[in-house]
Amino acid sequence: MNSNFKELIISTYDSQYDLINKKISDFEKIIVRNESKEIFHEMVFCILAAGTSAKLAETTSEILKENDFFINANEKEIVSKLKKCYRFYNVRGKYIIQTREFIISQYDFDFKKLFNSFDDNISLRNFIATNKAFKGLGMKASSHFLRNIGYSCLAILDFHILDIMREHKLIKFNLKSINKKKYLHIEKILRNFSKEIKIDLARLDLILWYLKTGTIIK
Repeated sequence: MNSNFKELIISTYDSQYDLINKKISDFEKIIVRNESKEIFHEMVFCILAAGTSAKLAETTSEILKENDFFINANEKEIVSKLKKCYRFYNVRGKYIIQTREFIISQYDFDFKKLFNSFDDNISLRNFIATNKAFKGLGMKASSHFLRNIGYSCLAILDFHILDIMREHKLIKFNLKSINKKKYLHIEKILRNFSKEIKIDLARLDLILWYLKTGTIIK
C-alpha cells in the first residue's frame, strides 16, 4: 500500500462528505428509533443482497415492505411475491420466514432483547453470523445488517471491497470464499487501516464502495 491510496480515500471522503455522512446519520437513526419492523426490514434487505446487486435488493425489499407484507405474509406468499421480481425467490423466501419466526419465538420480535444480550458489536455480529437460525446471514451479511442500523466498527467484505484491498496491497491474495477465520483476519487489517486514516469502518466501506462502483446505496 502506498500513500497515494490514503490520499485517494481522504480526497474521496472530502468530495462525498455530505452524502456519506447523511447516509451514516440515516443508519444511526434506525437504532435510536428501535422499531423492530424497520430493523427487520434492513435484515431482509441484507438477506436479499447476497449474490445480487444492492439496487435490486433495495427495490425488492421495498416491494415486500408495502403494507407490512414482509411481517404478515406466510412463506408461500413471500415466495410468490419474490418470484415476480427476484431470482432466488424460493431460497430467500424461506430464509426471510425462518429468520422472522426465530426472532419472534426467541425475542418476541424485539431486537433490543437480542442486541442487549451482547457487550460488544463484534460478538453480536459473530452470533448472528454463526447461529444457523439466522438464515442467509453470514459474516458479510450480518456486518452489512448491523452497519445499516447504525453500528460503525464492522467490515463488510464483499468482492468490491476485497478487490480494492488487493489492488492497493492491503491484502496480497485472491479470495473466492472466506471462512470466519479469514474474515476476521481481513477485517482486522481494514480496521487498522481505518484507524490509521482516522475514518471509521462504516464510512470507509461507503468510500471504498464509491471508488469501485461510483455510487453510494447502502
